[in-house]
Amino acid sequence: MTTLRLTAIMKTDLSGSTARFRGLRGADLDAVLSEHRNLVSRLAAAGEGRIVKPEGDGFWVVFPSVTAAAVAAMAMQEELRLSQPNKADDRLVMRIVITLGDVMHQEGALVGDAVVLASRLEAITPPDEIYLSAPAWLALNRAEVRTAFVDTVTLKGFPDPVLVYRVAQTHRTRVIADQYIVFADLRGFTRYAEERPMADAEEILDELFDLTNRVSREFDGTNRFSIGDAYCLTFPQAGAAMEAAERLTQRWADFDRGRGIDCPMNVAVHKGTLHAYRSNLWGRGLEVAAELENESRRLLLAGECSIFVTGQVRGDLAGSAWEARLGPVDIRPSTPRLAEIEIFRLAMPGRRGAG
Repeated sequence: MTTLRLTAIMKTDLSGSTARFRGLRGADLDAVLSEHRNLVSRLAAAGEGRIVKPEGDGFWVVFPSVTAAAVAAMAMQEELRLSQPNKADDRLVMRIVITLGDVMHQEGALVGDAVVLASRLEAITPPDEIYLSAPAWLALNRAEVRTAFVDTVTLKGFPDPVLVYRVAQTHRTRVIADQYIVFADLRGFTRYAEERPMADAEEILDELFDLTNRVSREFDGTNRFSIGDAYCLTFPQAGAAMEAAERLTQRWADFDRGRGIDCPMNVAVHKGTLHAYRSNLWGRGLEVAAELENESRRLLLAGECSIFVTGQVRGDLAGSAWEARLGPVDIRPSTPRLAEIEIFRLAMPGRRGAG
């Protein structure tokens, strides 16, 4: 006897992934997909949901209630958005569909009209939206999740028009406190790009993109955003931020020397609080890190990669091996904000002194 179970079904899909994934190496693509699966699995589990089947870069997920599915869907989109701030339209986004109906669970597969409906609705769901079928909307606790009517649509395989609703998300600013901000930039890239073929400049940017993502993952950081050849990464621990900064400069120095590019990397590390709203990121901490990276350039020697940190970071490194390698420097900043902050320079292997 076939057993049907009333099931809340979630269908997810990544929008904008095809072009982005095409440019990734195999290992990096595998890491991105694994990280995305972990995000979906972790946030679904918080609502007692579970992945039953992957499909490309999306997933079929089942939940015990529509409300739990909708709450998880909002959390998934929010976390993905916050991992790619300041990207505007150049980011990965999730479209999510939630339906409800009697479903047969058969060896990891789902069979039923609610499953077919989820696939049909996915085709008309815009990126960054969560669409609901009418049965799912009726079962939803609308005191907990706000919704809005979308339209009545005709879908293939369904004889009658289907009512479609959407989750009307309310975005709030998230405060991300006590982050160690690593701001890295290349010196001389603009000059290099103007003098060389475009393919050479693209090779540098591809290598920089791959490197920053690998280092961020290695030390449990987040690649927050990039502007040209500048990258902003954040880490929850001071030691991890320093490990990442040194690994980043060392690997870049090897690439720079090997290719004869002469675009050394300068890095600033600062501790601060970030504010995130939708895909936007701001905060005094970001401004200090960016200003320190820019102002410290006047202390650099030709062809040299360097790391500068603020007193806030050094204080959290007290008693560690990092502290002994940090020497005070006077960068004579032009901005009042930096004039109030102690600045230190990390003694790099093969360089004399720290100051």
